[in-house]
Amino acid sequence: MDITSFLTSLPTSIQTYVASVIIICNLMTVFIRPPAAGSRWILPYRLISILALNIGWAKNHLQPGHPENETSHTSS
Repeated sequence: MDITSFLTSLPTSIQTYVASVIIICNLMTVFIRPPAAGSRWILPYRLISILALNIGWAKNHLQPGHPENETSHTSS
């Protein structure tokens, strides 16, 4: 089941709310840096990332607790 099928299977009255939660969580993962290793914020960050549908190819490249992956994608 893809996300479109999931959203259309929901009652019309809550589709907007579910889509809004997905968008808000996605924006949070864009603007909030992943927590450091051992931080108590790793689990909440991962939950928000899952709700934002950041899975598979849509995953953020910056992962919680992995600062060595924090490289710039600018060309030199």
